[in-house]
Amino acid sequence: MRMKINYIRTSLCCILLSLVFVACNKEDMIREKAMHIIINGYNGDVNELEVTIDTTVYDKATKNGKFILQPESVIGFNVVYTYNPVVREQILRIKNTGTGKVMYTGALPNEGTKAIFNFIYLDGKELTLEIPQPNPSTNKLGFYLNNTGDNTPIDIFLYRKDESNGAEYRAYLAKNISPNSWIYTDYIAAPAFDDKNKVNKSTICFTKAGTTDEWAIEGDKNQSEVSAFGKGLPLAGEKGLVQPYFFTPNAGVLTHSSLFFYPDRSN
Repeated sequence: MRMKINYIRTSLCCILLSLVFVACNKEDMIREKAMHIIINGYNGDVNELEVTIDTTVYDKATKNGKFILQPESVIGFNVVYTYNPVVREQILRIKNTGTGKVMYTGALPNEGTKAIFNFIYLDGKELTLEIPQPNPSTNKLGFYLNNTGDNTPIDIFLYRKDESNGAEYRAYLAKNISPNSWIYTDYIAAPAFDDKNKVNKSTICFTKAGTTDEWAIEGDKNQSEVSAFGKGLPLAGEKGLVQPYFFTPNAGVLTHSSLFFYPDRSN
């Protein structure tokens, strides 16, 4: 009988220990949260910028400086950050490594698993990014062309030449607009640019207003056009998207940053 009681006690202890172990694991799982963090934009400063999230510092010692935001370059910061959301609010900071000044702060969202931060530093200050509300009947495309010292009006259009018959197609994204400022236009995919294959074979061109071959930036084609591949432009049937783009010439070519994030879109 005593052996039976001891057996029962031992069994109960094992069960209790198992429950404690499961509870601890469950608590750990609740406390651990992973978030996909993206920073898009442009560092127009002459110094490198450094990102920190709470106590995690993405400095030069982290992956050989992979996450340092380079001077006078578009920003493409992309990490998965794991943290305990119960402890305290998680704050992302961008610091100027030359001056030590914190140039940007933003809190990680309380909900979801993805966070996007847009930061454009231009002409000694942060560029305000005013994003319009979605319109379910159309798409809103935003453009900023950084064309230092030249405010000549420009046109922006999609261009594609058919590989089989040589036919040329254009769809205007904006006409007679000023560079160095934000412009938003309504856009529904044109028939010649309504699927992923067509768009991927197209270019986005910036020309002087009213022309198709007078290039906007220093008369240079390479600095005034960029492939539409990977730009996520709306396709047939898509509406309600809001997509700002920042364009700037760099090292003889036109570079860009897409200031939006739709993880569920395939293009």
